Amino acid sequence: MNNINDKTKRRLIVASGLIISVIFIVLITNQLKKEPIEDAVLPNQSIETNDIIVEKPVITEKEDEIIVPEIEIQDTETIDNGAIDTGTEQTIQEDVEKPKEPTEEQLTDPTQKPNGDKVETPPEPVEHDKVEKPAETPKSNDVPQGGDTNNQGKTYLPGFGWIENSGENQGTVAEDMYENGNKIGNMD
Repeated sequence: MNNINDKTKRRLIVASGLIISVIFIVLITNQLKKEPIEDAVLPNQSIETNDIIVEKPVITEKEDEIIVPEIEIQDTETIDNGAIDTGTEQTIQEDVEKPKEPTEEQLTDPTQKPNGDKVETPPEPVEHDKVEKPAETPKSNDVPQGGDTNNQGKTYLPGFGWIENSGENQGTVAEDMYENGNKIGNMD
């Protein structure tokens, strides 16, 4: 088998693949093929027959005597928007009108809003230079604040608790920090 060249090997592989494909196609079509339907043989019919007798019901009412009460349609509250919905004739609602813009007087009047609503009490102007800043909350000795240090040299960080001080921050230089031959970022 070592004497077979590449061209012959390819031909053998393609030929065996085609043969296997043909076999699969034949097997699949045989599985999907419908079997013919055979006519069912009916048993011998007997000569005896059963007579069915239908009795007519006795109707005591005449069709002329049926009375249907009149149906009353209650009037529903309608909103007049210009559209007509009675019968088969329909009309489209009129175009909506844009409200008038408030005048300068309405915009600057402190006793009413621009839409015309009255304001209960006119707003009082506040001088921002005279506003008192709220006093800082006094430090309680029981609860440490962020950045406090204790006698053991630990620093309190809110959410983390007491953390040991590890000294100054340290930085390292990575000379091999390259991606696709390009240096990542500006690390001057």
